[in-house]
Amino acid sequence: MPQNAMRVWKRVLQRRLAWHFRGRKRNCYRLSLGPVKKSLRFSTTIRPIRRKNIYHLFINRIAAGCAQHGIQYSSFMRVLSESNIMLNKNMLAQLSVYEPRTFQSLCEFAKKRHSELLQQGIGTVLKPTPSGIITRDMIKKSV
Repeated sequence: MPQNAMRVWKRVLQRRLAWHFRGRKRNCYRLSLGPVKKSLRFSTTIRPIRRKNIYHLFINRIAAGCAQHGIQYSSFMRVLSESNIMLNKNMLAQLSVYEPRTFQSLCEFAKKRHSELLQQGIGTVLKPTPSGIITRDMIKKSV
């Protein structure tokens, strides 16, 4: 590829990356070099933090909806997973905010199922640990 064509493609790429800027930073190649570099660095460093914040937002919304209907978040999620209700945290958060009656029915189901498990005694029984693993409960029992 000739040198001139490479220069043109470099400038085209720079313009594509600067399309959302305002003013001369958007149109002038030299003025867009610094801001484009900074925006790319910002987008890659902030992405994992943003994902973590969104994940915590989902959990907080679900927990608030559960508290409103009188069930704990952990038991709600455990009952849903054991009952093979495959709704991810995003969908549950959306239901808790925008579809309160649907979320209420899920909470009622979870409360009923949780009480059934407690009556059967299955809810309090711990699953056996694999051999070779020492848990805190084992240490507490031996002391």
